[in-house]
Amino acid sequence: MKRRMDEKFYLDKALWVIYLVNISQIMLSLGLIIYSYLFKEEARVLVSENIRILFGILFIVFFLNTYITTRDINVLKNLNSQYFLQEKVLNQVEGLNNTLRAQRHDFLNHLQVVYSLMEMDEFKEASNYIEKVYEDIKKVNRVLKTSNVAINALLQAKQMDCEEKGIAFGLKISTTLDKLKVPSWEICRILGNLIDNAIDATEDNKNKLIQIDILEEVDRYRFIVKNNGRMILQDIQDKVFQPGFTTKGKKGQGMGLAICKEIIDKYGGEVNLESNQTYTVFEITIPFE
Repeated sequence: MKRRMDEKFYLDKALWVIYLVNISQIMLSLGLIIYSYLFKEEARVLVSENIRILFGILFIVFFLNTYITTRDINVLKNLNSQYFLQEKVLNQVEGLNNTLRAQRHDFLNHLQVVYSLMEMDEFKEASNYIEKVYEDIKKVNRVLKTSNVAINALLQAKQMDCEEKGIAFGLKISTTLDKLKVPSWEICRILGNLIDNAIDATEDNKNKLIQIDILEEVDRYRFIVKNNGRMILQDIQDKVFQPGFTTKGKKGQGMGLAICKEIIDKYGGEVNLESNQTYTVFEITIPFE
């Protein structure tokens, strides 16, 4: 992870150097042109008319170079952002696969233990043992209901995160998401941001709860993220999707919900927010492809 952060730091540093070099080129050329026109007599001594024309051509070339470079930089930054997000999703998929492999590896051992307990007529112990094993299996099976491996992995990772933080994590999935037109890494970006915000919102609660519902309707999918954390006041609910706006103080950057809204709008979806003293609910609807 540290290596990835270092790579991102050096990329950002390189992009800023490119920006500065191109801006310096334009400023230098523009300064020479302005000087040649404001101080014609002095400039005539220093430069000929042909050289002024050359300066003009150079300025245009520098301007076009800066425009093309800036465009390519923005594309590179977006691709870099996608790369890190997809890498994060792949790590979550790998975590889910490791959990499934571990369960598969331990399954025979569990059967042997249960068989031995039943042979010894320890039916109560066998029942208790099966119940504990079943609870572990059920936690993973809850997130394996969609056909989208990335979403399954994300939900499993967030479920484990919530358990570590003492948050009750409810999950209801009634669709396989076969017709979802949003790329996996982008839908994971949306759900990840919403769930992380829900985790932050419940940090001061004694009885913490996050409920995730993924539902299918006639022509669209519904994603509902509900938590019993801090209320989002009515007068700022319209602002939470604006870039830079945050309710987390210095801990927040105010970009998570803005990014969610941008992605949802891009695919023709809608996002609604309801918040009161009991629950805060983000509901996203995305039409089929």
